[in-house]
Amino acid sequence: MSGNRFAHRLVSWLVTIALVGATVLALLMVVPSLLGYQRYVIISGSMEPTLPVGSVVYDEVVPVDDIVVGDIITFVPPPEFDIDSPVTHRVVEVAIAEENSSHPGQRLFRTKGDNNEDVDPWRMVLDGPDQARVEHHVPYVGYFYMALQVRWVQLLLIVVPAVALVTYIVITLWRVSGEAVLEEQRKTDPAGVEDQDEPDGART
Repeated sequence: MSGNRFAHRLVSWLVTIALVGATVLALLMVVPSLLGYQRYVIISGSMEPTLPVGSVVYDEVVPVDDIVVGDIITFVPPPEFDIDSPVTHRVVEVAIAEENSSHPGQRLFRTKGDNNEDVDPWRMVLDGPDQARVEHHVPYVGYFYMALQVRWVQLLLIVVPAVALVTYIVITLWRVSGEAVLEEQRKTDPAGVEDQDEPDGART
C-alpha cells in the first residue's frame, strides 16, 4: 500500500470514528431530553453497585404522590444541610408529618445511598408537585460528560475531529480533481497520457 493510500485510509478511519463517537454522544444527550427525561451524572460511590460512579442516570418527572419506598430519586437536600448539588439516593421511608410539625399532613421522605451504612440525616418534604425519579442509567458514560468540563479536553474533542475532517475533505478533493484532470487528458490525448503513466522503456 502506497504512503498516500495509507494516509488517506487512516484519515478516513479517524473521521469515521470521530463522527460515530460524536453521533452516539449527541444521541445520549439529545434524545432523552426530547423524551422528557432529565440527565444527571453520578460522581460518588454512595449508590454502588446499583449506580456505579460515572453512570449517567435519566430521570422521569412524576407526581410526588407516585413516589414510593424503593424508588431512586434525584433531589437537593434541605437547605440547612448546606448541600447545593443534586443527590441521587433511594427512598427508604415515607411517613406523614404530624399535625404539630412544620409540614402537617404532608409526606416526609427519608433516603439512603445503597452503599452507605446509615440513612441520610434528613426527613424532607419534596418541593413542588413533581419529582425526578430514576428510570434508566448507562454505566460509565458520565466520564465523558465530566471530561467535557475540562478546557483542554473540549479543545481536543473539537479541534482534532475538525482538523481530521478538513484533511479528509482536502485529500478527497485533491484525488478527485487529479482523476478528473487525467480523464480529461485521456479524452484529448490518449497516447500522451499513456506515455506519462508508463515508466521509460516500458513500451516496445
